[in-house]
Amino acid sequence: MTKCFKEGKSIWRRIACFGLAVTVLAASFSAYAADSVVLRPSGSLLSIDEAVSNALKDSSEIKRALARLGKEEALYKGALSEFYPKIKADVQAGAATGDRTFLSYLDTGIEQPIFQGGKAVAEKRRQNAVCEVEKLRLEEVKLDLELAVRVLYAQVLEEKELTRIAQGEVKELTAECERIKKLSGKEVLPRLESFKVESHLESVKHSLVQHKETYDYLLTVLRETVGIGEGEVLELQTYGSIQEVESGLESFLGASREADPVYKEGSLMILAKQQEKRSLQAERFPQLSLSTRWNSVRDVYVDTNRVIVGIEGKWNIWDFGRLGSKIRAKEQEIEETKWAEDIRIRNHEKEIRRLFHEARALRQKIRMTDAFLKENEENYKNEKTRLVTGGKGAGELLDSFIALEDARSAAVQAVAEYRVQMARLERTRAFKPAAMETPSANTSVDDEEDRS
Repeated sequence: MTKCFKEGKSIWRRIACFGLAVTVLAASFSAYAADSVVLRPSGSLLSIDEAVSNALKDSSEIKRALARLGKEEALYKGALSEFYPKIKADVQAGAATGDRTFLSYLDTGIEQPIFQGGKAVAEKRRQNAVCEVEKLRLEEVKLDLELAVRVLYAQVLEEKELTRIAQGEVKELTAECERIKKLSGKEVLPRLESFKVESHLESVKHSLVQHKETYDYLLTVLRETVGIGEGEVLELQTYGSIQEVESGLESFLGASREADPVYKEGSLMILAKQQEKRSLQAERFPQLSLSTRWNSVRDVYVDTNRVIVGIEGKWNIWDFGRLGSKIRAKEQEIEETKWAEDIRIRNHEKEIRRLFHEARALRQKIRMTDAFLKENEENYKNEKTRLVTGGKGAGELLDSFIALEDARSAAVQAVAEYRVQMARLERTRAFKPAAMETPSANTSVDDEEDRS
């Protein structure tokens, strides 16, 4: 009787293992084909270039930069007006006590500057340099906004893929958890197997909720950044390729020096300081103007009505070193600006080198995760074959499935991290020229579905 019971239990165990193997085989092909209704809305695809273009159309940061540029352009027009004549008028009229009960004073005329020691020219050049600086800062704001969109886009795609992976894993483990609970209840499998699957299922559910909530948050931020309204539908376009890092750092630095506005901004700031010094030096010279005036005065002791044509002059002959001290202070300020610019450029290129070498390391990380993914895929296939033939148990297959899903997630995270790093690196040369794109060894879930 005992022998028959043991044989029957062994038969039930084999039947359970075979059923588990068949279920895992079917689930492995269908888990990633099932899409979430929330993650796949119907609508037009939004590529990365379209997202950047939409963000640049209506941005508060760009409007603020345009306002600063408009302010400096208005001041530049004011500096140009110093070359044109000035029309002045001084009028006074009123009743008074005394011998003359009505008094009047009128002094009006046109004054044309003819020599100011170069002060007007220096002010014009200084303000022009400031305008050019604001134009460069406007370009920097656009580049920073484009970088933010590209980074956000890559992060949203990452969370989208991780959510899909977690969805497939939850779907498969839920079915396995129910089946193993039934088998452990019939004492075909030990209860430890049930607890093991159930604990891992809860862990995967937590990962799914975490990725889904992060995806919803990042997608909302992306919609606000690119100007997609609540009533509009947004669907992201997955990446089918990644950018390769150039082999030479010096060529990359050369392209950055030509395209990045940060290199031009410093020289313009130095030029503005030099023109401020030139404006101070102009005060050492006399200021002459051609003047035509009409003067009319009615007072007790004065009764004039005349036209005056001549030259007016003003000269600061000696001020006991006040002007000289300002000029020397401005010279030191120019030196400070030069050294500050040298430090800024050196730190900027140090950051470029760091991004460059980290991007190369992350590219190698993608190759490593791809290799681990291939290894785990092959191991999972072997474990399924061994389970069918009776060489392995369900526990080993579950472990290989978990390892495979972890490898998939690691591959997605590696590609996303690399894309973010490349976006930051491309920002340093104003996203041009674009690097050559090669197909990624790690393909997305959508690509796998298309091939299947």
